[in-house]
Amino acid sequence: MPEQGFILIQTLLLLLGIGAAILLSCHYMDEAVTQLQLEQEALQLESLVRAATSDCRQDETIHYPIGQVTCTQTDKGFKMEAILESGQRIEAVVSNG
Repeated sequence: MPEQGFILIQTLLLLLGIGAAILLSCHYMDEAVTQLQLEQEALQLESLVRAATSDCRQDETIHYPIGQVTCTQTDKGFKMEAILESGQRIEAVVSNG
């Protein structure tokens, strides 16, 4: 009988270890997915600003499929605020030269 108790304890400890390993790997995968999403949004914001650089003609808001860019003309170029549909935003200043 004592052997069965020992085997049961070993089995429970093994299952706890496996559960902890699964939780830890899920946590790392979640962080990796979050990082990839942030990088993708940064690239989308950059592409909005690049597109608006050639599309801005005056003070206006330009709508694109992935978001919008508000252009404000300055004496040196444009101040731009790019906003993705997800709500992420960035401001940029683009000179005429």
